[in-house]
Amino acid sequence: GWDRSSFALALSIFAVVSGVVPPFAGRLADRYGPRLVLTAGALLNAVGMILMAFTPNLWYAYIVYGVVIGLGFGVAGQSVNAALLSRWFARRRGMALSVASTGLGAGQLVLVPLATLIIVTVSWRAAFAITGLAALTIVPLCLVLLRRPPPMEEEQAASDAPAPSTPGCLPAELIRMQTRAAFRSRSFWLLAGGFMGCGFSIYLLMTHMAALATDRGISAGQAGTALGLVGGMGVVSGVLMGSLSDRIGRKHLLVALYLMRAVAVLVLMAADSAAALYLFAVLFGISRANGALVAAAVIDFHGRQAVGSILGYVTTGHQLFAALGAWVGGLAFDRTGSYTLALAPCVALMLGAAFASALLDERRPSVAVRLQPSAVGD
Repeated sequence: GWDRSSFALALSIFAVVSGVVPPFAGRLADRYGPRLVLTAGALLNAVGMILMAFTPNLWYAYIVYGVVIGLGFGVAGQSVNAALLSRWFARRRGMALSVASTGLGAGQLVLVPLATLIIVTVSWRAAFAITGLAALTIVPLCLVLLRRPPPMEEEQAASDAPAPSTPGCLPAELIRMQTRAAFRSRSFWLLAGGFMGCGFSIYLLMTHMAALATDRGISAGQAGTALGLVGGMGVVSGVLMGSLSDRIGRKHLLVALYLMRAVAVLVLMAADSAAALYLFAVLFGISRANGALVAAAVIDFHGRQAVGSILGYVTTGHQLFAALGAWVGGLAFDRTGSYTLALAPCVALMLGAAFASALLDERRPSVAVRLQPSAVGD
């Protein structure tokens, strides 16, 4: 019995909470290593999913989904993963970050149809419970398999910051220096500005795509297939774009992906058949490779020492606009019976993101000194 704006508000709360956390989680990962940070995020996500199975009312959903799962997503998000991968993969970081980010698309490809099947055959509560229990298995894997990334003595020696007092830890002053320098740079604001538009579009489209499709006479099954197609194309695009960006740079690929998403939204605005919806899903799925390229570009411009903190702030902008996108979509439909008033600014934001990316100075991926894995545990 919830209207679409009320449901979208839960996703907006999730987006805000998951956007506030990354700078702090990223800073912890920069300084102490990502293992415990990622483990805490995985645990929060799993517990939140299980608690959602017992939802009695809308306010409970706001707290559990919005706050608990939002915290988990923010803690175990892209900024912490980038802090981990940037040290292990100095030469092919675009490829590494893209492959890691395809986990979201692969999960969508597999879990969305599975969750839909559980909802149809059992209940939505069972779907949350089973998903949460499955996610709980990730927690011990984080503790057992993750090791501290290799040290960055070369970059440490080149900086003016003091040596770390604890082996394997970066000094807090170094992280603050790097973060402040990023805030003063043109590249940071161009990347962050484009990524804000990305956040608005992704949450608007992912939250309301299925409802928009069924409103136009497309079956729920076909809408579910389109969601899976978005995830599948995201996996393929992520691998290809990441590898390509290591060869030619990130700038022109970001421009192309943002323009492709603008076209995808225009296709969705006119979609009145399953074929048109599938075309949208293909274009939208391919365009979602931009996230890993933004992360790689942040490292290209600002180095690896404070990437968790810097990318955390970029992610904050993305998630705050994501909250706005999810809520605006529901509000537009509840007030007008159409999503047009929400989709039109989405196109404008994607064009703006492409323009911002075009203004970037081309920074070819740096070829850093090869770092050997450390045997030191976290």
